[in-house]
Amino acid sequence: MLCQSHSRAASVATATPEAATQSNSITTFYLNRDCDVARRESISSFIENAGLAAERVAGINGYDVPAHLRGYFFDGETLHSKLKAGEVGCYASHLVAMERVFERNLSHALILEDDAIVPVDTAKIVQEVLRTVPSGWDLIHLCKDSNRAVKIIANIEGGRRIVRYSRVPETTTGYLVSQSGARKFLKPSKRYWPIDTDFRQPWQFGLEIYGVTPCIIRPEDYFESSIHMLGNHSRLRRGFPIPSRHCWTGNPLHTPSGVLFNLRKLGPAAWAMCATRNARNRLTRMLGLHQRGFGTKSATLAGSQT
Repeated sequence: MLCQSHSRAASVATATPEAATQSNSITTFYLNRDCDVARRESISSFIENAGLAAERVAGINGYDVPAHLRGYFFDGETLHSKLKAGEVGCYASHLVAMERVFERNLSHALILEDDAIVPVDTAKIVQEVLRTVPSGWDLIHLCKDSNRAVKIIANIEGGRRIVRYSRVPETTTGYLVSQSGARKFLKPSKRYWPIDTDFRQPWQFGLEIYGVTPCIIRPEDYFESSIHMLGNHSRLRRGFPIPSRHCWTGNPLHTPSGVLFNLRKLGPAAWAMCATRNARNRLTRMLGLHQRGFGTKSATLAGSQT
């Protein structure tokens, strides 16, 4: 069932972002539709246990996009993409959260979806990530481990690593965004793909993306996807979907721009190593060798600068 309304006004879960600065916590926003009460109770409990000062961003319900954001998704009253209602609402909700980061001139913030499982030591881990990650970052992916090779940038406590991806993992359950990242991602442009697909195309937005592996935040399996409830997922597109100039194979991640981006960001040696290991793992899966113990379930580590 759909919610009847949404609001741009914040609803405070535990404390304000200003209080987060005073307590040396992490400014946090979580996305939650008005009708998703069980999800709100769940994420609020995780946030409280983690000691985070979090602000609720009222999630946008399907195509009910605020007027100032409609240009990202519509030409007049016509949707200019094949995005489903849930994908548009999800995408627009993340844009609202990024607007808060940008408009309040926050240096960075943690953005969570309301099905996130947030460990009690999240603030401690995130603070270490922020101290260690290279300057100039725009987005740090926290919510899923890649099944592709990665380049190690730095080691942090708990056996985790800050990495560069050869392909950014899907899902947007939890991530850090900087002021520059919010500004870049909010730049007016037509959006044709779900937000997690666009995060996987950092070359389209000029984003400096890093990640943490093993991941910190995971989705709660108990809740059914709001996107699926509002009309399933629009990923399975082949041929020449809109915009065809970006998707020659029907997959927006298969582009010359993506190859050049990875080559620049990973460096030639790490790029070649990642490409080789990804090809080997893909062949392993095709031949079914993973069923006999030859495959890997997580990212292959391609090298370290530390």
